[in-house]
Amino acid sequence: MSPAGRVAKQARTGAPLDDVVPLRAQAAAPVALTTTQRHDLVDLWTTLVTDVYVHYDQKRSLYGFDPVAALAALRRDIPFLDSAGFLRALTRLVNRLRDQHTQVFVGTADQRTSAYVAAVPFLAESFGPYLSPTFVVTKTTDEVARSGLTPGARLTTWNGIPFARAVDLYADTLTGGRPDARRARALQTLTQRPLAYLPPPDELWVEIGYRRPDDRPSHADRTARFEWRAIQPGSAATADTLIETRTHRAIDVIGESTRRARKLLFATELWEQDRLDAAARARDRGWLPTDFSDALAARPFTTSHGEFGYLRLWTFDVEHIARFVDDIARTLRALPATGLVIDVRANPGGVVDCAEHVLRLFTDDRVDPTRFACRATRAMVAMTEADGNGADLADWAGSTRAALDLGEPFSRHLPITDVDALDAVERAYDGPVVCVVDASTYSCGDLFAAGIVDQGIGQVVSVGVASGAGGANVWTADDVQYAYHAAHLDLPPLPPGIGFAVSVRRMVRSGRSAGLAIEDVGVVGDEQYEMTERDIVDGNHDLLEFCGALLAGA
Repeated sequence: MSPAGRVAKQARTGAPLDDVVPLRAQAAAPVALTTTQRHDLVDLWTTLVTDVYVHYDQKRSLYGFDPVAALAALRRDIPFLDSAGFLRALTRLVNRLRDQHTQVFVGTADQRTSAYVAAVPFLAESFGPYLSPTFVVTKTTDEVARSGLTPGARLTTWNGIPFARAVDLYADTLTGGRPDARRARALQTLTQRPLAYLPPPDELWVEIGYRRPDDRPSHADRTARFEWRAIQPGSAATADTLIETRTHRAIDVIGESTRRARKLLFATELWEQDRLDAAARARDRGWLPTDFSDALAARPFTTSHGEFGYLRLWTFDVEHIARFVDDIARTLRALPATGLVIDVRANPGGVVDCAEHVLRLFTDDRVDPTRFACRATRAMVAMTEADGNGADLADWAGSTRAALDLGEPFSRHLPITDVDALDAVERAYDGPVVCVVDASTYSCGDLFAAGIVDQGIGQVVSVGVASGAGGANVWTADDVQYAYHAAHLDLPPLPPGIGFAVSVRRMVRSGRSAGLAIEDVGVVGDEQYEMTERDIVDGNHDLLEFCGALLAGA
């Protein structure tokens, strides 16, 4: 094995989680907060919800939950809670907003653990109806294959709990505006959990019950035991790190971290190539070479209805947007002109400008950008009018003040993306288009799918009810703290080891669906599709056949 191969194998194998985050020791516990710091956190979240959180009224109306009243109740409970109990209660409270963009991130006593993802070395997916799903192993590492748990095995239990029940119990601790979205989040992170955003697993190992496809009904369930490992997938070399786009992001950071972990575990060679160089490469035989292999993949495919193109957009989290768009354009010109499937399932989002520039490749018409609005509060008026926030918020200043004076809930809805820059992008594909989404297509993924419909580009096929329903521009703690400072406003202190993200600007659709919300709704497909077992074990065979029929009839 080459030195590079040994490095990749070691990265994929990682270390026992208990060595990195000693689950038996205090280091695995959440960071310890003093009583004063707990009051500070209640003050902070009360301020965020009151001043900044753009979906406040929508969530109260939709879910019958008042976070401000809940925070006041939590403050009263502080004398009866230790630090860990308080943080669990706060996390549950914030998660009741069911907003993946708005989260509290709790570190452990050893802050170095935030670079790790806790992982067991297999991937579980489901097929069939939502109310009676079948859970199947779809990917494993080489080491797992020797245990007998191989792709195609049907999962029956997780630590002795029926597998479907275990997934839904875990889903209840997560965010998502619909039950299917919460289940999608649970499956996404069940076996790979980013420790920067999620707590370490409670158990040292996982015992899995499963059945092979050829097991007779009378055959007892097989079992396999796996210890949690700690891996470090890192960020992609092409991921966005620019300061000027920090506040232009609409992304599920947990989904992005999980995606990178899966690449390290199950496509280790590609992960290693990303790490070593940025030369154009293909994923495998039949795939087209690309300079952005972490973000996109493309190939022709053949169905009974003809030959078509397939474009997989894994993420919109890229730093060099113009280069990314040019790479997609070059790839599209190499695909059949008879029709194209754009697959954005599990796309966690990224930079708003990036998603909208990619849309421009599929139409000659001007793309009407997605609109965003601020909540009309006194604090948001001060922040939009502050000179130091001009680059990010100045366009919203006048309408935010006017909305506050008139008692309206939001400022004007305005684009984040530069319209003139969009116009400079030329169309690269002329054939019919079908875009595929699922409940883990989120944020800029929602935005992109909405653009496919609203700009008249093509049809959307939703696996399940709709896309994941992330309708906001998300800011991190650093972004919010800076905006408050620039406006000379006080923001309660953030204790060390604690982070947060919050929805700051509301996203609404444009074009044919101008003004319709995305948060909690998502993008409902023109066609709905139910995944089959053949899809998840044989490269989306039936899904692509279904899409091919739509393209042939377009």
